[in-house]
Amino acid sequence: MAYKTFLRFYHTISLYQRTTTTSAAGQKVITYSLASTVPAVFQSNSSERRVAPYVDNIDEFQFYISHQHSQYVDYNNRILNIYDRYNNLIEAGPLEITNIEKKMGWGGKLHHVFVTARKVVEDA
Repeated sequence: MAYKTFLRFYHTISLYQRTTTTSAAGQKVITYSLASTVPAVFQSNSSERRVAPYVDNIDEFQFYISHQHSQYVDYNNRILNIYDRYNNLIEAGPLEITNIEKKMGWGGKLHHVFVTARKVVEDA
């Protein structure tokens, strides 16, 4: 289903929303809960090898998300699972959203959102 656009959203991603609470000891506790599962177009962008302070491979991904689901795209949210059209897991994540670009259509309205996300190296 293309959501009345020229894009075909072949993949499905799970967007998790960040919630910050304060524990009894006064420390901030960050939890992520499922906000929505949305259709998207997924592509791999680049990969980087980091050697300090640990040896890690940091992958970067790009997503096209329909304007109908743009309210779930926020810098505080994370992407956890990426599935293909046959419900096979492609990437488990978590992925941190690093760039959000709003793309307009021919009529001047919001058409889709272009999101860049990187694999999270250290948790929260």
